[in-house]
Amino acid sequence: MQTQTLQPPVPTTPALPTPSVPPRHRTPLGQITISLCLLAVGILGIIDLAGASVPGSAYFAVPLTVLGIGLVVGAWYGKARWLFAIGAVLAVLLAITAAAEAIGPVSSSSVTWQPTSANEIESTYKTDIGNATLDLTGVNFAGQDKSIRVDIGAGNLTIIVGSNVDVTTVATVDVGNANVFGTRWGGVGQSSHTVADNGADGPGGGRLSIEANVDVGNLEVRR
Repeated sequence: MQTQTLQPPVPTTPALPTPSVPPRHRTPLGQITISLCLLAVGILGIIDLAGASVPGSAYFAVPLTVLGIGLVVGAWYGKARWLFAIGAVLAVLLAITAAAEAIGPVSSSSVTWQPTSANEIESTYKTDIGNATLDLTGVNFAGQDKSIRVDIGAGNLTIIVGSNVDVTTVATVDVGNANVFGTRWGGVGQSSHTVADNGADGPGGGRLSIEANVDVGNLEVRR
């Protein structure tokens, strides 16, 4: 009869529990702050369209203030460090816009173009920094069809036309405000706006096409 030898049981190592990763709680602080910034800019736009004079710098100063309040709140409740990046961009844009608004009419780079006839009108006018005025009130556009382009880097551009000429203006203001025959808009990164105005006499009196571009500053086209 054979005798079976019993083997001692092999000790097993108990499995260690997998450490659980605490869930990350997403704070709504960032979304709330950005929403309040957009709301503030929207209110400014409504006030601007209503006819009040809102400087272009306000479109950056107000959301920057709201952003700063959000960051202060974040010191006690929630974290939204990515708001610092947006704040830095707004601060740079605010500095640029404020510098453009500070350019006064006494600036040495101010320029006035004032042709007295259709033949004296140039196809392109341009200045890099400063205030510019294109005065066309002394030009008789009857029977004329003229096209003009005006480019301003940083500063304020004013275009004045006669009372009878039919004018179509394509205006672009990257950073700042525009007032083209009473149509107002402002802000940053605005698309081109086309405004047509035939004057108080209606169609007739010649035609004038204006392409006005302002990088940073303000634009006004009026009669």
